[in-house]
Amino acid sequence: MRRPPCILAIAAVVCSLAAQEPDSSTIRANVPLVLAAVTVTDTKGNFIDGLSAGDFRLTDEGVLQTIRMDTSDTVLAPVSLMVLIQASGVSAPALARIARVGGLIKPLVIGERGQAAVIEFDDEIRVRADFTSDSNVIRAAFEGTRSRSIRTARLIDAVAEGVKMLDTRSPNNRRVMLILSEARDRGSKSKLTEAIELAQRAGVVVYPATYSVQGSTFLSRPEDSPQMPGGSNNVDILGGALELGRIAKANVADALARSTGGRHLSFLTLGSLENAISRAGEEIHSQYLLSFTPTPSSKQGFHQIQVAISEHPNAVIRVRPGYWPQK
Repeated sequence: MRRPPCILAIAAVVCSLAAQEPDSSTIRANVPLVLAAVTVTDTKGNFIDGLSAGDFRLTDEGVLQTIRMDTSDTVLAPVSLMVLIQASGVSAPALARIARVGGLIKPLVIGERGQAAVIEFDDEIRVRADFTSDSNVIRAAFEGTRSRSIRTARLIDAVAEGVKMLDTRSPNNRRVMLILSEARDRGSKSKLTEAIELAQRAGVVVYPATYSVQGSTFLSRPEDSPQMPGGSNNVDILGGALELGRIAKANVADALARSTGGRHLSFLTLGSLENAISRAGEEIHSQYLLSFTPTPSSKQGFHQIQVAISEHPNAVIRVRPGYWPQK
């Protein structure tokens, strides 16, 4: 049975600086109110409903924090969604499926009050649609995605660009990124650690929905692999040693999901793609939104947070692993 959406959001509040005695180090609480969207499921993946703020125990660097929990009964924050679509030639079979699901974004993910933007990437990063709530514009952006290079897919660079665009949205919005691509990068200039830090600082939760080029091609029809601009065919999908070497690289999708509190989903068929988008949307609207003003601390680097639920010791809890204090 589908549950009503839980949560969402509150205005960011800037904490004042707390000065100590002249001969001691300065202790600062130089971060806004920290928001932590928490997904709680049982071991079978079913969402656990009905929890209150008192059920959660949240620590910041091991220090127990006083938390607030917002629900649909308080204020509902709209979703700002950035969709990244891999548009390299090897993705043509997957693109044939992706082109058909743009109409699902508004009803399943952003809702009536949310907005979505769409970026396609191969050897370039191109904005297909800026933030809009118009489902027709979103659908057209999906349908219009085209391959312009064969193998290059600058996933990490696209993530960095997408985060920068999300960072222009209101801090009261839920900032979410949906990636429809392979799990690994093909030629980015940016480093994965840099993109992860950007996402963490901007409070972006990343949901990669990835596919295997080999598997996607195997299940596709010949017409789903059209010619590239200029007449070049999408042949030699594996690319020999080049492709095998790339497979050994870091799984970018896993790293992005783990480091932001998102979920790494996968698909091969149109049905499994629709299910992945549905699952991401269901999770986004079934999360508990916890917030806290950090206890003053002298630590200026990344702060680790942990969440536990005493009444559900076996619950599967996913939340952002921490936050970066403002510089």
